Amino acid sequence: MAFWGDYHTHTVYSHGKGTIEENIAAAVDAGLKEIGITDHGFRHMAYNVRRMDWPYMEREVKNLRLKYPQINIHLGLEANFNSFDGYIDVLPSEVSNMDLIICGYHKVMKFDRARDFFRFWLPNIFYGIFRTTPKKQIRRNTEMYLRALEKYELDILSHPNTGAKIDITEVAKACKHFGTYFELNGKRISMSHQELEAAAATGVEFICNSDAHDPSRVGDFSRGQAAIEAVGIPYTQVANWERLPEFRSKKLKEKLNVHGFL
Repeated sequence: MAFWGDYHTHTVYSHGKGTIEENIAAAVDAGLKEIGITDHGFRHMAYNVRRMDWPYMEREVKNLRLKYPQINIHLGLEANFNSFDGYIDVLPSEVSNMDLIICGYHKVMKFDRARDFFRFWLPNIFYGIFRTTPKKQIRRNTEMYLRALEKYELDILSHPNTGAKIDITEVAKACKHFGTYFELNGKRISMSHQELEAAAATGVEFICNSDAHDPSRVGDFSRGQAAIEAVGIPYTQVANWERLPEFRSKKLKEKLNVHGFL
């Protein structure tokens, strides 16, 4: 019994130490069937992928798919929330060129408006320092997550509750409704066992990822698996355990293709 895919890994194109090929080779060595190359989104202020580099990444992945036919390679982004209204830093015209879209909250982010800064980023940074977030801010954060889940075909919600506290149950319900996977992150899980139990009770599907920033950590699911075991989450509720996930964005693209819209 094993995990079949790792869908959250970073390379030298953003905050990672290894190349795309090194991550892929590490995934092959780990016996994975699939890997996601998901570097930080375009508007991350410190470690963003440059839009000008995206075509080079696409070309590289295309060649590596021929070199490593034994593994499925997904090229996407770990996008950023950049608006209180739920907008992210991927344009609608860019979505069709991506195999999957992960999205999460990151502190170092170019916001859209001053209003977003004062209502979202600044309060979360402040409350993060003192490790206490009032209910009003949790409600605001939750509303932003829900808006993004409704606006975009997000495949995976990365490291929920990290940096911006949310109502775990409400966000998990929305993920269940829209078909977005709830990540158990290999670097940090910012949810208590009680919160994870509440999320699992909604029926949402989880996905374990390494969030590897070094090829040596590709395929490391130990933190996520420890949480699964501790909370008693059924493995049937884990999308990459002994099966391959069915990504929300891919299902939409297939539907549009059938109807001749793509």
